[in-house]
Amino acid sequence: MSRKALRHLSDEALYKHYKDTRNPAVFRLLYCRHKDSLYRYSMQMAPSAAAPLLQKLWRGLLKNPPELHGRILKSWLFITINKLLKHEFSYTVKETAEGGSRQHRVLSAIQKLPPQLRNILLLHMECKLPLATVADIERLSLNTCRDMYHNARSKLNDDIYGSERKPWQVEVIEE
Repeated sequence: MSRKALRHLSDEALYKHYKDTRNPAVFRLLYCRHKDSLYRYSMQMAPSAAAPLLQKLWRGLLKNPPELHGRILKSWLFITINKLLKHEFSYTVKETAEGGSRQHRVLSAIQKLPPQLRNILLLHMECKLPLATVADIERLSLNTCRDMYHNARSKLNDDIYGSERKPWQVEVIEE
């Protein structure tokens, strides 16, 4: 199969082709499609553990490609890295200095979120997974996951921009 033809295959068809042929060029194409989003997600969840966990994930996939059991490859990758993060390392909240650029404030605010809210937010916003898949990863109902996502967005906005301003009310003190 030509390289040009491989580019037009879906992730799942490409993965099946890799499992059948063990062609490194096919694996490289899969790797290139997903490496950046997996890296960004892992760095936000556990900065010190991201590199070794990603190496473990990709090596395992390269040497012994597992069955997807009907899952979408992208979902399987995020489910697997999420399990590795939860089982092998505790989520760490990286303490960062306050102030600085807007990007720095956003990263700092994301790091301050509780681990489950941070995970839901990053999987949906950064990794562009549907909330149904995120709910599956977190083992939550879709409604609970949606509520937690909105809660995370609200906390993030409050931390970045401050809470919504309330009008002043003057108390009348009677003598």
